[in-house]
Amino acid sequence: MPRNLTVAALGDVVRIDLSRLTEDDARAVEEAWRDALAPDVDAAGSDRPSVTALTDVSREVMLSDLSQRVTLAAIENARGRLWMLHAAGVALDDGRVVVLVGPSGRGKTTASRVLGRHYGYVSDETIAIGPGGSIRPYRKPLSVIERQDAPKTQLAPSGLSLRSLPDVPLRLAAIVLLDRRPDAVDDAIVEPVDLGDGLSEIVAQTSYLPALPEPLRTIAAHIAAVGGIRRVIYREADSLVPLIPAIADAAAPEPAPREAATADRRSTSLRGGVYTRTASDDAIDLEDPERIALLHVDAEGQGTVRVIAGIAPALWRAAGASTIEQLTDAAVQAYGAPESGDAAAAVAAAAGDLVVEGVLSFAEDPRWGISDAVAWVDSGDRAMVLDLKDARGVPEALEGSAALIWFAVAEGGADGTGLTAGGIVAQVAAEAGVDAGTVEPDVLAFLGELLDRGWVAPRVLGS
Repeated sequence: MPRNLTVAALGDVVRIDLSRLTEDDARAVEEAWRDALAPDVDAAGSDRPSVTALTDVSREVMLSDLSQRVTLAAIENARGRLWMLHAAGVALDDGRVVVLVGPSGRGKTTASRVLGRHYGYVSDETIAIGPGGSIRPYRKPLSVIERQDAPKTQLAPSGLSLRSLPDVPLRLAAIVLLDRRPDAVDDAIVEPVDLGDGLSEIVAQTSYLPALPEPLRTIAAHIAAVGGIRRVIYREADSLVPLIPAIADAAAPEPAPREAATADRRSTSLRGGVYTRTASDDAIDLEDPERIALLHVDAEGQGTVRVIAGIAPALWRAAGASTIEQLTDAAVQAYGAPESGDAAAAVAAAAGDLVVEGVLSFAEDPRWGISDAVAWVDSGDRAMVLDLKDARGVPEALEGSAALIWFAVAEGGADGTGLTAGGIVAQVAAEAGVDAGTVEPDVLAFLGELLDRGWVAPRVLGS
């Protein structure tokens, strides 16, 4: 007769098939997983991930193997949807979660046992982070080493007197790298970690990284939203207990809200189209005179080298979804204003030649998208944006009309291919409940500012 146990894992459920086990072994599984039972065990459909408990092995081996395979099934089920960290987590009463990251043997389970008596136990194994920093708990049994020569013992959190979760939504509050050292001082030390220095450690503990949409930008945005990475150097887990609230409170300082800019000289320039470099396979600078050699390889694998000279190098370097005004500014800055004639006319002619040569592309009314230069997260009615070129690592909050413009660019319209400037104006006007003509100058002005900062870029050219 079928006998299943359905457990909550990383925001979904996993079915454990107990039908081949003895009654005593089945009860042992139910005891170990009692704190992770799904709210409605009959609601899981046949398409849910399922694992079957081993037979013909000791109970200890069966339980340890089952813990690993349920975890793997849950992670596989959530791949590409959630950022999953090999980490422990504890929750404060208001739902803020401090995530403790580290490889096996770094002390996550021990820290979970100690901290879980004071804060809500989220997991000792895997933390899953969703949009906006939401946390999906995984209250699996803790895997405890009781004998060095035996499999880890699987103990239910409540059996270890660990606290239940608060009855509020869970959200990411801090990301902490665990650094347990036998020679550390009695009081644990918390120190900030540079994003560039800590990112490799975070990535190493991320499951299914390539399946995560825009993985590095997604991770960087979550890190920025909680004020960066921290490292805690400690000897005994007891020293971590008083630090958890302080670590959670030290999340990113509330950034100054940013509304959309008012209209300026960029209000209509986006209507005139933008120039962008076409993809090249390589480029080198040549001197005396200044030139750039570009290699383009076609679909048949044939390579063509194009050497551009005169004002073309400055135009090529500046052409990152740039208006003719921006190209003109770049050319004048690099070479000075012409002694006679109109600089804008000369730049327009040179840019046109580069388009004909296939070095630049021109979009009369491009569709826009968020560029690779930023990471961001949706935080309710605002967007938290991190400029990856900014060494300070300080996110900026876009609110009000700025958030409406940002979300219009990010969502890309009904088909997701991106909206034109006019489409962005129309969507913002509809969201704000005003006439498009009223908001058009300010929307185009802020979109131009985002373009100047490199935060937006053409998504589909020539449409």
